[in-house]
Amino acid sequence: MALKKPKKLKLPKKPKRSASPEIKQRYLDRVAEVEKQNKTRLSGYETRKKKDNELNRKIFG
Repeated sequence: MALKKPKKLKLPKKPKRSASPEIKQRYLDRVAEVEKQNKTRLSGYETRKKKDNELNRKIFG
């Protein structure tokens, strides 16, 4: 099966300016978590892609 580039997780909606500080902090925490997950997914994909290309070179080229 071919490698597919991972889909990025969407960022949450920004809170209203009048929202409570707790909600704003929760938003910032969630944004940081989503960005971390996206980075992890992408790096894992890059690693698999590199290994796949290496194996293809050994087998087919």
